[in-house]
Amino acid sequence: MGCVMPFLNIIGPVVIKLRFERGWSQEVLAARLQCQEGDVSRDVVANIESGRQQITDKHIRALQKAFEVPVVRLFPKTVQDLDEKFAQRVPVTPKKTPRQRRHYNRR
Repeated sequence: MGCVMPFLNIIGPVVIKLRFERGWSQEVLAARLQCQEGDVSRDVVANIESGRQQITDKHIRALQKAFEVPVVRLFPKTVQDLDEKFAQRVPVTPKKTPRQRRHYNRR
């Protein structure tokens, strides 16, 4: 019975989509990432896209610069939707506990 390898990143399919939208090959993307201080070969790009490569902060920053998109655009739509929902939330002012109220009254 075969072993199913889990995905090591969630941005691979989005990287493919962004690359196709621009008409770039994996080689072109790798070259652009190398210009952004990303030590990335075509093989690494292929592994990122297929989910076989873990992504570091450095990869995310290089991809964001290469594609010229906000970082959140590198993530799946579900994550983007959650980010939008989070950004639109109304800030909640924490309620003061009785102890905090006493402290403020001493001034």
